[in-house]
Amino acid sequence: MTSGANFDTQSQAEKQGGAPPPGPPPAAGDAGNSFLSNMLSGLDPMDAESVKQFNADVQKIKDLAGAGPANGGFAIEPESGQKYIDAIGRYLDGAWPNLSWGIDSLKQHPALGDGNYATAVAKFDAGVMDDGGPKSLIPNLHSLSDGLLALKEAIGVAMASYNKEDEESSLVFKAVDAG
Repeated sequence: MTSGANFDTQSQAEKQGGAPPPGPPPAAGDAGNSFLSNMLSGLDPMDAESVKQFNADVQKIKDLAGAGPANGGFAIEPESGQKYIDAIGRYLDGAWPNLSWGIDSLKQHPALGDGNYATAVAKFDAGVMDDGGPKSLIPNLHSLSDGLLALKEAIGVAMASYNKEDEESSLVFKAVDAG
């Protein structure tokens, strides 16, 4: 019996400074969930490039959904697709209206005082919200909302392409090259 055994947990690529090997593929029937989770995991609504990339990925999804499984695209089983649509709908129909209603107050300069520093901070805070720069929250939230609406439409198209006899098409999602 040996104690204190050391096991090598690094791949050869990692030892040479490379990336670790990819994780296991998603379980059967879970490809769509993994795909959408991965797409949303890197999304930062405070970063215009992140939101722009999300919207570009959504456009690719719309294109693939429109092509359908027979033409290199994909389809989604209606019950699963409806769950995605419901989740997106909870944001677009529930959270977003409440959030957008209060956004106008974010455009106003906060009342921090009359001193030079307070005036500069108030101007900066208002700018971060809506100056159109890459870190402006309000335009990014509007763009994100547009992207989610487009994703909801794409899922609807993919659901309409679903053929129950072709069960395999519900399990296969083509990789979207984000690069």
